[in-house]
Amino acid sequence: MNHHPNDIEPPCAGTLGPHSMKAKFLARTGDPVAKLIAPGFRGDACALYEQMRVQGSVHRSRTGLFAVVSYDGCHQVLQDPRFSTCASLTHPADTCALACSAPARTEGRRSSAKRSDEAYAIAEPLLRPALHQAATRIDTVAHDLLRRHAEADSIDLVDDFAYPLVVACLGEVLGIPSADSARFADMCDVIGRSVHGTPSAARTEAVKDAHEDLAALVIRLERERRQSPGGDLISRLTAPHSGNGRGNDLTRLIDHVQRRDRQETPSTSPERSGIVPDKPSLEETAAVCRTLIASGLDIAVCLIGNAVAALAARPEQWQTLRTAPNLAAKAVDETLRFDPPRRFFLRIASEQAEVGGRPLPPRSGVLLVLAAAHRDGLRFPYPARFDLARSSQPSHLTADSAMRLEISLARLAGEIALWTLASRMPHLRPVGRAVRRPGGAVSGFTRLPFRVSATG
Repeated sequence: MNHHPNDIEPPCAGTLGPHSMKAKFLARTGDPVAKLIAPGFRGDACALYEQMRVQGSVHRSRTGLFAVVSYDGCHQVLQDPRFSTCASLTHPADTCALACSAPARTEGRRSSAKRSDEAYAIAEPLLRPALHQAATRIDTVAHDLLRRHAEADSIDLVDDFAYPLVVACLGEVLGIPSADSARFADMCDVIGRSVHGTPSAARTEAVKDAHEDLAALVIRLERERRQSPGGDLISRLTAPHSGNGRGNDLTRLIDHVQRRDRQETPSTSPERSGIVPDKPSLEETAAVCRTLIASGLDIAVCLIGNAVAALAARPEQWQTLRTAPNLAAKAVDETLRFDPPRRFFLRIASEQAEVGGRPLPPRSGVLLVLAAAHRDGLRFPYPARFDLARSSQPSHLTADSAMRLEISLARLAGEIALWTLASRMPHLRPVGRAVRRPGGAVSGFTRLPFRVSATG
């Protein structure tokens, strides 16, 4: 059978985005990949994974994408330098087209992406001690949030608990002063709240203003932390490192923020400017903070919601956690496998490659379905079972340093949330209708109502 039909353009050619007529037609006619990437998809994603798995570890979609659904296949692509990053399918198709165009047009953009990835790689191990130092204060916030709703008939565990808890977590991790907490919460609300569909002009302008406000706040905090460092992430990122002294250019940061809004290509690269990536610049520190808010907040909120929903659907597992709240970390791990917030990533094959015995031509769009890989029966016994007693298992797949950074944030926020719910509200019960967010790369809930009685 010919698996490379000539009438289908590679998805990175800009002809097939999730909003295109062709993608919508293919979704209506049953193509599982087209369904999965459709912005309005609310169906059973796990059924689509199994439908794809019928073809083996790599599914050839009529969209032109190759969907990798096995753990080993995803791991191979993530380690192979022949597969380069492309914009998420939640972005316009022309962004992906740019990533696949002539190297001369994208050299600066790739260099900028490389610098950002290096900054995330530096920040990720520094985030952990900052998170744990703030854990007690965040735990207090979690208890206070539940206390506010203790007398109510119900609580929406997304809007009333998970979201404000993660915002508080971010504030503690970044060391936001109490005088700036309201301003910071407003930034989080604008930058970190998911918008489904095409954003309005007013929304776009608000996001631009919030990014500039965040950059200004980081500039001020970075100056303060150089004089009086603490245990927060900004202090740790700006602390002196061994190696060359790397200056922080405020003009460069402001130019970077403005250029990001215009989606222009940077004119310099680390190689040309002589910058050695031993420590994040102020520009990159701001990028780390922006990523934690723009995607880390969303991922952490979705992880908490997905975990609570999975436990609520399995009373025996919820009872296990109630009896031993210290299993909260296990519950987070199992949620990252069973119902991870990030479903998939897109990669582009720069040259001929082979995955799972399937040849992939140059410029092939490769959809790494991480959620399917984490339900690979060859790697995870009884993959459809949510099990807090699950022992040995492979590590969770992460696509890049930015994803590792956001997962680190989600882990701590998730552990604190589940510990607090299990110990303080052991008799939580679902009430009303839970609402899944529309489809896309990130999976979670927009509404998750529960009854909050603390006693039986």
